[in-house]
Amino acid sequence: MTENVSIKISQDTKIILDIVYQQLRSSGIKITEKKILDILITNTDVTTIKKYLKKEDNTSLQMLKKPVHWGVANSSEDIDRYLYGNP
Repeated sequence: MTENVSIKISQDTKIILDIVYQQLRSSGIKITEKKILDILITNTDVTTIKKYLKKEDNTSLQMLKKPVHWGVANSSEDIDRYLYGNP
């Protein structure tokens, strides 16, 4: 016997699910959103999930490696001046 369980998903994920659902329905496939999720979950392995998790974890590190200058004055110039003297 299958039991239905409620889960919360992000608004962005819900939009993607709705788009996939509409595309399948418009191509003549009768399916529910629950069935789409069941298929996706049962056909995904741990390795694939780990890849996505690693991408999320590395985002902040990538941002630190490639900082974007916003043109806003901050104290980093003062710190350099105190540590290294006036240029």
